[in-house]
Amino acid sequence: MKVLVILLLIVGGVGAFLYFPRGGASTSATNAATLAILNTAIEGSRAGAGFAPALDGEVYATGDLVRANSDGRGVLTFFDASSLSVDPGAQVKVIALNRLPSDGIQVMIEQTLGRSWSSVQKLKTPDSKFELRTPSTTAIVRGTAFLTLVQQLPTGGTQTTYQVDDGSLQVTATAGGTVAVPAGTQVTIAEGASAPANPTPIPPSPRLEITGSLGLGFLAVAPTGATCGPAGGKAEIFGCVATSSKITVRDPAPGRWGLFLTSGAPLGATITVEAFVGTARSAQRATSRSLNANDLVRSGITLTGGPSPALSPFEDMTPVASVCAATAPGRIFANGTLDARLEAVRAFARDNRGIPVSVIYTEAELNQSIAANAPTTQGVTLNDAKITIDGGGIHGTAKAATQFITLNASADVIGGPVGDKITLRVSRLEADPLPAGLLDAVRGLADTSTGAFSSTIPFLVKQVSFRNGCFFVSGVTPP
Repeated sequence: MKVLVILLLIVGGVGAFLYFPRGGASTSATNAATLAILNTAIEGSRAGAGFAPALDGEVYATGDLVRANSDGRGVLTFFDASSLSVDPGAQVKVIALNRLPSDGIQVMIEQTLGRSWSSVQKLKTPDSKFELRTPSTTAIVRGTAFLTLVQQLPTGGTQTTYQVDDGSLQVTATAGGTVAVPAGTQVTIAEGASAPANPTPIPPSPRLEITGSLGLGFLAVAPTGATCGPAGGKAEIFGCVATSSKITVRDPAPGRWGLFLTSGAPLGATITVEAFVGTARSAQRATSRSLNANDLVRSGITLTGGPSPALSPFEDMTPVASVCAATAPGRIFANGTLDARLEAVRAFARDNRGIPVSVIYTEAELNQSIAANAPTTQGVTLNDAKITIDGGGIHGTAKAATQFITLNASADVIGGPVGDKITLRVSRLEADPLPAGLLDAVRGLADTSTGAFSSTIPFLVKQVSFRNGCFFVSGVTPP
């Protein structure tokens, strides 16, 4: 792969933005929700426009819609770190999303169908509000983790079920009445029905508990690809409640659970995984390892479902270079030069059909490649190029110089799978002034780079995920 394919798109973002318009001015993530895509078939609609494939790192604001199709899973993360995860078939709309003058937050979400998981931070100010509306209810939230399920009824209309795992809800029925729903309880209200006097207990169900040593940063990766934990900053996994040293997941999916461990200081780390049904523990596993400051380690464990859930032994702990290498699915390709890495993927794809794979790029290695390959083309020289990567995408800055002028440019790049290929687009840019000659040159670079990069990935792309310091492209080798 030509690494400059990515880099030219980033630092030449001015031209790319005009060449690939996104339907209006970009929205600042400081006053919006950032979308992370866990699987394909997530679509977005902005301010009443038609639905289009959504990309990882896109921001959504008041009036925007997100829907998950039959295989889609996604997470909206708000600027206060609260999050809303949606399962296949769910549809949610951002009714209002504002940062208040008091530095509080005002969020109103409408969910018309499907299942979502809300992990809401404790609201900081009295005028803050987090509200979720469905056809039959309105739920008022102040620091809560809960599941919302909106189901079509055979007789017509819908019913809404709330299950609260942490904190409490105040649920008001559209037809009248309000009920308090504390942790460990649930309530179901159909359209046209009043709120019941009291909630009912959530029936006993399987539960996974993952506990880490004091000072250990860790993250669990569910078989769905969703993450949760004190090192992750958001609870993507349905039914997950995370504290500084423990993750609890209700109704965990059977399959492989990945684990990512890190520490800011030397630590004798222990991680313990326990499986329960109700209050009865059915399995327990523990493993330990000495960590140096800033070590990154991956492991995993397999959960077998059934009346008495079981746990496999831990996979060996393996040092990794990034959180992406610990959380990406399938066969991982993260080592070697950037060109050699994709050649290795191609060779693997030729001999292995229908296998999950991921290729990983880190912020550090991309910046090293920029420094070693300062590009010049069509009379334009790009200097002082630098990128950073976080959950909002790739953020690039550079100086674009011609014989007559030097332009300081910056841009944000997001990406995702469209038609089983990767698509990169610029979501924000800044550059002033912008002469026509420079624009034409940069536009040519962006045009060439986008198409070339898409064609370099030798597998069917299902996910593009941006994380702190890295991003990965994952999918399946051709059948």
